[in-house]
Amino acid sequence: MVSASLECRGATQKVRVVDFSATGVRLDGIKGLATGDPVQILLTPELIVEGQIAWSVWHKAGVKFLKPLTADDPAHLFLLDQARVMERARTLALASLAKDRGGN
Repeated sequence: MVSASLECRGATQKVRVVDFSATGVRLDGIKGLATGDPVQILLTPELIVEGQIAWSVWHKAGVKFLKPLTADDPAHLFLLDQARVMERARTLALASLAKDRGGN
């Protein structure tokens, strides 16, 4: 998961990006947002994407980007890099767990 800030109508909240595509993201940790709300997602202070809440259930939401990300868009490259880092950490953790269990 990637930590980010979400801004809507002047209010900011911390959220986690749990999945993404070129057309949107799935967020966890949202509060008080409804379908149709306009949002800005600050991945970093320099990487901001604009979108609209497509759906929300409890503390989860889907955001559709106003403009799909291209393969060379800095926000898309950032999210891909973060996904690779998380996948590598997951792989190393599983390998370590398998090694520990195999030795018993």
